[in-house]
Amino acid sequence: MKYLYGKNVLITGAGSGIGRVMALDFARNKANLALVDINPEALEAVEKEVKAFGVKTGTYVCDISKRSAVAKTVKAIRKDFNQIDILVNNAGIVIGKSFVDLSLDEMHRTMDINFWGHVYFTKEFLPDMIQRNDGHLVNIASSGGLLGMTQMSDYGASKFAEVGFSESLRRELYQAGAKNVKVTVVCPYTINTGMFEGFKPLWFNPILKAEYVGQKVVEAVKKDKPYLYLPYLGVKGMLVLKLLPTALLDWSLRLVGGSRAMNGFVGRGKQDS
Repeated sequence: MKYLYGKNVLITGAGSGIGRVMALDFARNKANLALVDINPEALEAVEKEVKAFGVKTGTYVCDISKRSAVAKTVKAIRKDFNQIDILVNNAGIVIGKSFVDLSLDEMHRTMDINFWGHVYFTKEFLPDMIQRNDGHLVNIASSGGLLGMTQMSDYGASKFAEVGFSESLRRELYQAGAKNVKVTVVCPYTINTGMFEGFKPLWFNPILKAEYVGQKVVEAVKKDKPYLYLPYLGVKGMLVLKLLPTALLDWSLRLVGGSRAMNGFVGRGKQDS
């Protein structure tokens, strides 16, 4: 069991949703927090909550889709925290349009935040972790990164990329002898953060509470879990469905409402989660 006391944890998308919840859960475990978000007001509110636990806290406003902004933010974080022990790549957006209705700019925006922003932060901090042979990467992906769904071509592409990125990193780190640098990829079903407002869940996968997801992520870090599926049986069931012949798989998804799940999607626009 890994102890979090005194560890320096960086969370992107920390101003709301599961980013905020994870910040509070790490703070309860007496970890120090470097909180990154695009929304300064949200960051300020979370900072006040986290400081109640008596841990060192820093806030950094950053559009993680911009590499130059990430580099500037990382420089400030290094000055304040010296090293980061646990990097939680969490920031993300959902647009919720079919591919033909998506503009290329929207497609790029989703990939830039949901995937490339995570890559930028990882590229900055992973070499230090390898040198110390100590550290932990937590990449918040999605069950949508395991099974493609309608009106989620951009989101699914970003999350499939996140899963593949995480799996490759884990194997590369082991092969390089950095066996104490861990990678956890988190694949939750829909969470009640407002990010998927209007989404109609599949009947066998209820919408998850953010507090539950945040708690499970911190537990997964403590236990060095390579994968976190939430809910476990529901997401595993989605993987089992992929073993079916394609026609049967598509028919099954239509039967359980997969083709209609995003019809009422409203979301919360292009905010970071």
